[in-house]
This record gives sequence, structure tokens and C-alpha cells, in this order.
Amino acid sequence: MTRLPLQRRDFIRLTAAASGAAAVGTAAAPAAHAAEGPDAAAAAQSGSEAFRHGVASGDPLPDAVVIWTRVTPEPDCRPGRGRGPAAHVGWEIATDRGFRHTVRSGTARTGPDRDHTVNVDVRGLRPGTAYFYRFRVGRTVSPVGRTRTAPAAHAKVDGLRFGIASCVSYSNGYFAAYRHLAERTDLDAVIHLGDYIYEFGSGAGHPGSTDVRPMDPVTECRTLADYRARHGEYRTDPDLQALHASAPIIATWDDHETCGDTWSGGARDHDPATEGPWAARVAAARQAYFEWLPVRQAVPGSTQRRLAFGTLADLTMLDLRSFRSQQALPTDTAALDDPARTITGASQMAWLKDGLTRSPAAWHLIGSSVMAAPWILPTGQADPPTTLNADQWDGYRADQAALFTHLRDHDLRNTVFLTGDLHSSWAGEVPSPGGGAPVASQFVVGAVTSTPFATIYPGGMGARIVAGILAMNPHLRWGEAESNGCGILDVTRARVQFDWYKVADRTKADSPVTHLKSYAVDGGTRRLVPATAPV
Repeated sequence: MTRLPLQRRDFIRLTAAASGAAAVGTAAAPAAHAAEGPDAAAAAQSGSEAFRHGVASGDPLPDAVVIWTRVTPEPDCRPGRGRGPAAHVGWEIATDRGFRHTVRSGTARTGPDRDHTVNVDVRGLRPGTAYFYRFRVGRTVSPVGRTRTAPAAHAKVDGLRFGIASCVSYSNGYFAAYRHLAERTDLDAVIHLGDYIYEFGSGAGHPGSTDVRPMDPVTECRTLADYRARHGEYRTDPDLQALHASAPIIATWDDHETCGDTWSGGARDHDPATEGPWAARVAAARQAYFEWLPVRQAVPGSTQRRLAFGTLADLTMLDLRSFRSQQALPTDTAALDDPARTITGASQMAWLKDGLTRSPAAWHLIGSSVMAAPWILPTGQADPPTTLNADQWDGYRADQAALFTHLRDHDLRNTVFLTGDLHSSWAGEVPSPGGGAPVASQFVVGAVTSTPFATIYPGGMGARIVAGILAMNPHLRWGEAESNGCGILDVTRARVQFDWYKVADRTKADSPVTHLKSYAVDGGTRRLVPATAPV
């Protein structure tokens, strides 16, 4: 099938050509996974068979939160098998871990038609309150999860703190970054910016990938059974279970929840001639996603939605795969500038602009699965010397300009774009169309386990490539492309700070996680500055 150049996998190859270096990967032996703290221990001791995939919560509102689990009613009722009896699963929410003060309870029915998963949208809760929840089948009780509702709509909130994560390949490493987030006790929620799973089969993936642990299924995911099995495999990881049990998640998808470089009518990595109809594949992937994640569908079949956290911040989660036009060639200037081509779709763009304009929040946070700010890249050639990544907002310049102009014209420079996708970390400002003060800030978090692109180069060549990118993009203040990790976003009325954390070795389950860098955008000057220390 025809492949468009310079998508994310191609970016690694392009930068390798620019540096004259060959992409090389390293293999690592699987590491034993040690016990991972009290939540993981609870999962092993309480309901370990019936609730072997843990518990989760998500999408907190002032009066509601979605709680999730999967029940295994019989030993062979594995994810994707489509077998086993229906089950009635009790659930309860309390204000204390011992469940002496239960405030809501009920029963949910599940079965093979939804892969034995349970999603309950619990209403009637108090705003800005920590809760504990659990599930029960017969006498078997699940691990206990902790969640938190959002502050009331008009609450004068002093601060918010979110974990940030993206790009998680199960086979490529262990989830030490998730462990770091799970061990913190200061998070209001975890924002996941996409590629929660990867569809790759064993031995496939990005250049430089390793096979640290086996994939289920071993082949690429294409069917509903495949995607269910892959989600189920991820959710057996104790660090991921601990993350979900520690705080609510707010997730949007990127492309690998379905297939590489997805657009509204297909994907670069999907060949209908050999892999069947696109409509069937995307429907299967998205059914599994909504079964396995506690995501509330404000727009049916989409991850587009907005959550508010008092008057301090609103969080807009964009769906940049369901409505976008097919990616253009990065050399096709007419297509890149064509106003008929879109990354958001007309309806979502209108909803985004309207929400930003109407919101009274001090800060507007936008979860954008691909980078919004311009990102010029070297080609390593004399003609042309630069190019761009046509899979991100740069490939849809009419939408990019329309949004940035809206931010400028409505003086919405208290806007912060949050992005993953690039397997690297970046801090920058978003230039105003036509020059002038920046219209927003951009924070890009590194990958949890997917290969950082600079690590495939010898002799510090990756760091030199990053330095070249920074020189070509003066609106970017900092970049790093050698570390896996996660982020912490801290929001106060005075500023928004992003702390990057790095994993020492993704191939080791017990790898240390340490602070890498911090930047903050000042609410007064609206400029990005280095922060002296993490929050």
C-alpha cells in the first residue's frame, strides 16, 4: 500500500538520514516484575482471580465519576474470547476506605457481549471529594480504588495537579512511569493523551523497539477479539492497575488504539486489500476502547469532551482522529493550506472555539493528541532543507491558523496545549499568526515506554538533532528526546508548571524515576520560563 512520508515512524528515519547515522535497536531480556506497593499487593490478595484486571475510575464531574472493572467469572473467560456466563456485579462508593460510610451502591450486569467489563456512571456525589469504590461478585471483593470528583462549577479553587502520560508500548518496556504517578498522593486526575495501547504485533513497531515482554495477541490487532485481548493484557500489569486505582483518568485516543496514522476514512498502516474493511476495524477498536476505559461519551463514538474544575481551569479533550481529512504529503503546499481539509472536523472546531470563548476559567487546558505548535524539521538535504510532520496540526494549516487566530482575537493566551505522540519532551510557546505575543503554551510529554527517537543514534547524535530542531523553532524553549517518562501539571492562578520525569531504564520493572526538567507559563506575563524545582 502507499505510505505517506514523514509520519512518526518516518520522522525517526528522516532524522537518521539527516545525521548520517543508521537506526539501530537493542534487545533486552525480560525482567521479573516485583511487587509494586500497597495497591498492587491489594490486587494480588483481594479478588485476584475474579478481578484480575483491577479497577479504575475516570471523567470526574462535580457530582459524578465513572467507575470500572472487569470480572472473570470462570478461569477461561479471558479477554476477547467471547465466552462465559453473564454476571451481576455489585458496586459501592464510600467516603472511607473501610466502607463504613457508603454513599452510593448498585448492581451492574455484564457478560461476553461487553467482554465482561463494567462501566458505571455514578451520580449524586459531592463536589471536590475523595471517594473509595469497590466491586463484588458473590463473596469475592475487588481491590479498592480511590477517586475524586471535580470541584463545584463556581468554586474558587487554589490549585490542581494532574499526572500526564502518553505512548505506551507493552512489549517495549515496563511501566515504571505509571508506578511513579500511582505512588503520588497529590493528583486530582491523570490525563492520558493517547496511544494507551499499541496495535503492533510482536517484533513490529517503531525503529529501535525492543521485545521486553510478549504481546497478546502476537499478531497485529485487527478484530474485536484482538483489541479486547490487547487491552486485557495491558490491564494485567500491576503498575497500570495501581495507577488506575490511585486516581481518576481522563483519556483521549490517538491513532495506535486503532492503527498507525488513522484518519476519518482509513489509516496509513491499514490495507483494505489484505486487512479487510476499515469500517469494521475501527468499529472493533473503538468498541474495545470504550469497554476497557472509564470514558464518558459526550459525543457518541468519540473522545471529544470538556471537563471543568471550578473557576481555575477547564480541560478540553480533543478527538483528532475521528473527523480529520487524510494526511497530505509534506511537500504538497496546496493541500496543506487547503481550507477544505481539517484535523478537527467543522463541528468540533466550532465547539472548541465556542467553549474557549465562553469559559470563565482562569486557564484553558487542551488535550491535543498531536502537537499544535509549528514544528519545522531538518531533511538533511540541500533542497528542501526543512520539512514538517503532516500528521500533526502542521499538516492542516487552515485549521491551525483558524484556532490560533481565534486565541489571539479573543485574548485567550491563558491557553495551554498538552500533547504526547512524539516520543520526546518539549516546552514552547505557540506563535501568534502574523507575529506578536504568543497565543498559548505547548507542553509535550515523553513516551511511557515507546522508543525515544534520539536513543537510536550513537555518540550523542540524537542530542545534536534536538539542538538543531530548537534552532529551527525559536518558539520552542527546550527539548529532550532520550528519555522515557511522564509528567506532572500543576495549576495555580499565578502560573501553570509542567514537570518532566524520566525513567532510568524502561526494560526494568523497578527502574528509578527522577526529575528531568520543569517549565512554567506565567499568568501575568504569559511567557514561558524555566522553573527552578518540581512541585
